[in-house]
Amino acid sequence: MKLSEIYGKEVESNDGQVHGWVRGILAKNGAPQFLQCFDDDEREFDIDVKNIICTGEKIVFEDRPAIKKQSTNMRLGVPAYSEYGNFLGYLAEIITDRSGAAAHYVIGKKKFRPEHITTGDVIIVHPARVLKEDVTDSSGEVILKKGSALTGEALKKAEQAGEYFQAQMKTI
Repeated sequence: MKLSEIYGKEVESNDGQVHGWVRGILAKNGAPQFLQCFDDDEREFDIDVKNIICTGEKIVFEDRPAIKKQSTNMRLGVPAYSEYGNFLGYLAEIITDRSGAAAHYVIGKKKFRPEHITTGDVIIVHPARVLKEDVTDSSGEVILKKGSALTGEALKKAEQAGEYFQAQMKTI
């Protein structure tokens, strides 16, 4: 990309929020380091070029300061409780997937999926919703088996078969 094409471009964070326009570039040894930008009120702000996701009609960047504000402090050894107040143990480990997102929380010797966890000063573990009956399609074919957890993937599978409502109801 040519630097002349960057000037005046609209900048947008990856959540779709428009932040302003590029007014200049800060460089070190000839290599761009920061985009100098301004918003509607002509307040200046900088975007680290390392946070730019893509350029085209507009420049899309990852808003790291906003992400930091939304983040919580995670530390091992935090006590964990069931949603009924029963002590389950202490957070022993957080296992991440390839993208860096939490894949499992290890509490005591058990693994829990992130969708069943609420974090804060303590960890609250919400039980998985489990199917009490098979979920079948209109032809009687089993889509989801009795006893399986109603995860996001299971709900997508039920929705594709047109049985989303049935899957929800069979956990009650």
